[in-house]
This record gives sequence, C-alpha cells and structure tokens, in this order.
Amino acid sequence: MADVFDNTSVEKNPKEDLCVVYVLYFDEKKGQIPLLMYPDDRLRINKKYMRPIHYHPVWFLETDELDHIDLEYKGYTFFGKKFLAKSERVKRRAGLKEETPETIVLIVSLPNEIDIFGDDLIRILTNNIRAKFEDQLSEVIESEIASENVIKTPKIQELISEGKKIKLFLRELIDNTIKDYFSKVIEKKSDTPSLKAQKAISYFSLRGFEFSPLSSLKGEDSFSNVDLFDPKKQVAVDLSMITPLSIKNIFFIENSQEIEITVQNNKDKEMNNISITITHVKEFFEKEVMTQQVDIWFPHEELLVVSPIVPHIDEYLFSIRQLDDGGDREKILTQRIDLKLIEKIIS
Repeated sequence: MADVFDNTSVEKNPKEDLCVVYVLYFDEKKGQIPLLMYPDDRLRINKKYMRPIHYHPVWFLETDELDHIDLEYKGYTFFGKKFLAKSERVKRRAGLKEETPETIVLIVSLPNEIDIFGDDLIRILTNNIRAKFEDQLSEVIESEIASENVIKTPKIQELISEGKKIKLFLRELIDNTIKDYFSKVIEKKSDTPSLKAQKAISYFSLRGFEFSPLSSLKGEDSFSNVDLFDPKKQVAVDLSMITPLSIKNIFFIENSQEIEITVQNNKDKEMNNISITITHVKEFFEKEVMTQQVDIWFPHEELLVVSPIVPHIDEYLFSIRQLDDGGDREKILTQRIDLKLIEKIIS
C-alpha cells in the first residue's frame, strides 16, 4: 500500500499522511460509487488506490448496527461504517421505491501506527455528517447520476451545480473535523499514555508533525514531555489491551462443505447475551449463512462454531456481538474469512 499512498502522486496535504476519508453510496446500477474523497478527490478514479475499499468487510455490516468494521491492509487500517440516509429519487432498479433510503458508507484510513485513533474518529465523522448532511446526501447522489447524462438541460445543470455546492460544504466539514482532531486526542492521551498511545505519539514525532495545542500546553516543543515508545524498554502488560476474544483455528471441511471456527473468551469473567453470525455478500446484498445465540460464555472457554458454506462463495464475515445494557449490539470481534486462504481438511 505504500506505493499507492505515495505523497508524490498527488498534491501534498499537511494531514494526508495521517488520514484519508472516503464517502461512498450504493448505486443500484453500478454498485458502490465514491461520492467524495478527502483530501484529494482525484484518487476516486485510481483503481489501485480503491482496491482495499472494494474488499472492505463493511459491505457485510447491517445498516441498523451501531458499530463499525475494520480492515488492515498493507500497513494501513481502514475503519468502515455504513448507514442509511433519506432519499426521494427514482431508483434505477426494479422493485425499489423512491423513498427507499440511500446506503452511505464512510471509510477512514489511518497508518497502523496510529490506528488507536480510528474508532473515535470515524464515530465523530459519522455523527457530524449525519447531523448536518443526512437529508442532503440524496441531492449529491442525484447530481452524480445526472452528470452522466450526455445532454444536460438547464434543469440538470442546476441539479449538478447544487450537488457540487453541498459536496463543498461536506468536504469543509470533514476538513474541520480532522484539522484539530489529532492534537486534541494526543493532548488527552499524553497525560497517562498507554503502550499504543506511546507508539502513536512516537510516530507523530518521527514524522515531524507539530501540534500547537500540545506544544503550548507543555511550553516546549511538541511531544517533549511525553514518553516515547522504546521497543527495548520492558513494560508491564496492560491487561485492558488484551482482546476479549481470539480466534484459535479456522478450518474448511471440504467434503461436508462446512467452516469450523474455534474462538476463545480471553476474559477472567463470563460473558452473556452473545450473538454469533456468519454472512456473505452476493450482488451487493447481505446474506446470513448462520446465526447462533450464546447465553453464557465462561472465562477462557473455547467455543467451536460450525457453519455450512454457500456454493461458489469464497468470502465470509464472522462476527460476534454482545447485547449491552441499552439493548444495542456491540461488536467485540470481526474476522473476514477467505476459503482460498485457510487450511482445508478432507474428512
């Protein structure tokens, strides 16, 4: 991915090394189409640059879920979130009504060294975009579709112009959100930095990024009072960083056409109200292959999940969610499974 994100390929943006934002929508005729890319919109036509976006497991995510899905690809982590937006346009596929909502996808890309900030950043961006543009995104989509017309009447030209204006304001919102985000979050984490926070701050320092709010607070150069990560230094294990679940094995049983997944509860306490699902996408629509409820999952217990596969479908998404106190499903584990890459067993 390093060559794809080469800064010499586009005009330099001060925050380009830190963050790339993709706003996409589902076109019922063409599939997933980028509406806007930050900081450089020209990269939307770069197929090599867009490759990890097309393979992002966010396409498996149900739009009524409150969580998001991540993908790690060649040194970068892509945080993806899908949501619905108001729509009144005539759809281009039979069976869809004018009021069928638009499916919007937001993806934020960060270098792996600073992926600790991705969860919070995509949440803030999603909330800001939905709060100010949720009812206007359909107008941008209509203008994108109208721009394909060979003959552009004055009405179509007006529609395209209005969509471009909204995109301009949307880009400004993204820019303002990102502009001071990293300095503020580093300021917050620099008081009691975890191991991952130290690595992130070291990354910023080594890349020469300056964050004035942090500098002014410390009264010296950026990062001067923050302990940087030293790989030779022995540190105590931060138990809070241990993932609650881990996948031990994934096997493809070829004769029975089944997937076997062994997953372990790493916590020292039991987990309750667990939902396990395996899904796949066919023709841009999500299909559920298997769902299973677990009432009680004991500490350090291993569960064996067995699921049938769908003929001629190689890619699946394995997800585990927990029902929280508010009644929402919180994602605690997501794993993309490619049958071509896992070990096969003939039985």
